[in-house]
Amino acid sequence: MIENKKMIQFSLVDIIERKIHFTNTNTIFDKMEFQYNDEGELQAYNEMLVDVKVMDENEFVNKYLNIINTLAVQFEKEEFTDETEIEKMSGYNNAIVSILECINPIFKYDLND
Repeated sequence: MIENKKMIQFSLVDIIERKIHFTNTNTIFDKMEFQYNDEGELQAYNEMLVDVKVMDENEFVNKYLNIINTLAVQFEKEEFTDETEIEKMSGYNNAIVSILECINPIFKYDLND
């Protein structure tokens, strides 16, 4: 899976694919304990993998900033009540933030504060 590319050829697609691979194969974390978090992460990574191939940077960033802003409001209003749903949506949110942070480190921080 891991190809030895020149760093100039290394792309966001490569990063997302490696995050998917790690989430699917890691033995560091208990798979059962992180099952729902991993489901959320994989959902986000797979959606972003599709979008990163067809969108320009502004479209991509705007789409995913809107998603994490919507999720923040939903978490704040406690719209997620089921623990598995909370874990899944947390994983989904965190995966998006981790990829946006690769584009611009400012996205690691809550800009709504």
